[in-house]
Amino acid sequence: MQTLTPQAMEEEWRKNKLRPVYYFYGEEQFLQETALARLKALFTPEVFNFSVHYAETADIREIAGEAQTAPMLGRRRFLVLKRCDKLKKESARGLAAYLANPAPFTSLFLVSSKKCEASDQLANALAPDCAMVLFERLNDFEARKFLRQKLETAGCAASDEALETQTELFGFDSGALAVEAEKIALYYHGVKTPFGASDAVELAGFSKSQNPFDLPNAVCRRDAQAGAIIVDKLLAEDAEPLMLLYNVSKTLERLLKVKRLEASGAGPS
Repeated sequence: MQTLTPQAMEEEWRKNKLRPVYYFYGEEQFLQETALARLKALFTPEVFNFSVHYAETADIREIAGEAQTAPMLGRRRFLVLKRCDKLKKESARGLAAYLANPAPFTSLFLVSSKKCEASDQLANALAPDCAMVLFERLNDFEARKFLRQKLETAGCAASDEALETQTELFGFDSGALAVEAEKIALYYHGVKTPFGASDAVELAGFSKSQNPFDLPNAVCRRDAQAGAIIVDKLLAEDAEPLMLLYNVSKTLERLLKVKRLEASGAGPS
């Protein structure tokens, strides 16, 4: 069994190399779905050689039987089993038996939204020519790069400050950023000047008198009174309550991360 990045996996696909089993795992479900879409675009499988199943309702014996059936009027069969983190123990044992000796003419894709642990039965059963593919949550640099690529594909230029503002407001989840990229492309269609930070703030639903970072700054200062005043003002101006909650929770997560890093010996910087 080998471990691949999504990029390395696609490079193999472009060279027409397919493995009998791919185990997708990690929190980035949007990127997992994007990878499956790329698979279909590159190999254009026949309808009767491509099927999708869900772990909660799938009969593992039937899936194993389908995987061991030669493709019809094609060179390869593709099977996708989603939500593998919800597999019951008995089903996981049955699937593990197939993974140890998979059919060479089938590519089975196991998709899980959780991180893989050392005790993962499916991962431990994978044959040597199979692959695990990690879809980790994007970091801040990767998130800005992802958003920039989405905007460029849509024909929209954005400043570095705008990209940073967007990721600060909406986080690093690729699915959320893809939605925001679509909104920006529609909002900024035909505009020649790059999408700027002030445009990002306005598009996010803040008025020009609002600073979306006032609330996180108050949390960082541990200034409850100032934070309450800011929240009241934003709510009075029809700010989205869930967005305010996200700003607070994200700031707390960062503060906790700093504490953990400092406690691990990384130093106060």
